[in-house]
Amino acid sequence: MDDITREGHYRMIRHYRHFWGPPMQILIDQACREVAGFEQLGDEELRQLMRDMDRGIECIREDIKFEDAGLLRSIL
Repeated sequence: MDDITREGHYRMIRHYRHFWGPPMQILIDQACREVAGFEQLGDEELRQLMRDMDRGIECIREDIKFEDAGLLRSIL
């Protein structure tokens, strides 16, 4: 992933977190449990976080629980 694309993902993650609040933070924290922040995620992990956040927004709009959509993963 080139630097411009990566920075674009960072901006969108920050925007989603600001606009959609705690539900998005849960997805970010889940993706970042082994790193200090989303800026340290690898390319595929960053892409997966963006996919999860996009799906999370759909769930919020459609009143679907993240658990029911399979967005929350076991931390074990």
